[in-house]
Amino acid sequence: MTETAHRKRGGKPFHSILEPHFDFIRELRQRRKTWQEIAELLLTEKGIRVTFQGLHQFYRRYLKRQARSHWESEAATAQPATVKPSASAPTPAQAATTTNKHRFNTDI
Repeated sequence: MTETAHRKRGGKPFHSILEPHFDFIRELRQRRKTWQEIAELLLTEKGIRVTFQGLHQFYRRYLKRQARSHWESEAATAQPATVKPSASAPTPAQAATTTNKHRFNTDI
């Protein structure tokens, strides 16, 4: 068997090198910097070489993914729901004391 046949599938998920710097990028966009200026600042200040098109695509995709909820994050933040009896639904005690409005003729 070859070396590739022994590898397991899957592995570490891909994360962009720009993810840790998202807040930095967002702050510069709020200051009305162009994508080209941000790409140059990332190179000089952070040492990250990226094209302005790649930077723009990362930013759009990152915002889109953050807007969608993920099942793992929903499960972590979900709190157990407490059931409150509604005013229209009778409690078990009320249901036992009510009479049946529709009596059926049992004399057949």
